[in-house]
Amino acid sequence: MHAKSHRIMNVSTPDHIILFTKFKKGDDDAYSFFYQYYLNDLYAYGISLGAEKEVVKDTVQDIFLKLYFDEKNFSSIDHLKYFLLRSLKNRLYNIYKSKAVSTTTSISEEVLGFSITTTVLNRIIDEEDRTMIKQQIDDLLSKLTARQKEAIYLRFMQELEYEEIAEIMEMTTHAARKLISRSLKRLRDDEQLLLICLLMQIFN
Repeated sequence: MHAKSHRIMNVSTPDHIILFTKFKKGDDDAYSFFYQYYLNDLYAYGISLGAEKEVVKDTVQDIFLKLYFDEKNFSSIDHLKYFLLRSLKNRLYNIYKSKAVSTTTSISEEVLGFSITTTVLNRIIDEEDRTMIKQQIDDLLSKLTARQKEAIYLRFMQELEYEEIAEIMEMTTHAARKLISRSLKRLRDDEQLLLICLLMQIFN
């Protein structure tokens, strides 16, 4: 997948709002813009959930194709982003649930086990830095469960609201807040907090 272009990444907020208004009216150029704008985030999220690359690519395309023909009742750009992330997770879950049924294996956290490592390393070019940071990330994230990793990712990397995280992860808003709070407590010492800052810099 190609990285977001410099032009797309630097569209100002007013331009975003204009494009979003056009998008809701079915404008093809606005649709193409948001497809390119969210493509990498969706791909990274799908891979981090543990799905195969080709399955993720096909699923993202299916979601956008359906979106193109459906009525667009989104209240905001953030609402659109939340919708896309939730749709991707639900669709991947259904795909892997079908596979699990056909092979008589049950779907679980291990089937879609969340891993931030792959997502982060895609942003790092230098191989030496990649190897060093991979080890640091692996050591850090070994302290968290798959659901804790996903909650941290959605909150701090994708900047979703707690209510949106709760919907995506199928829990109450209170439970989402508690999950993230407990996750952060497990990463509390100074060295780990520095690594969290590093992760956030890579994603931003």
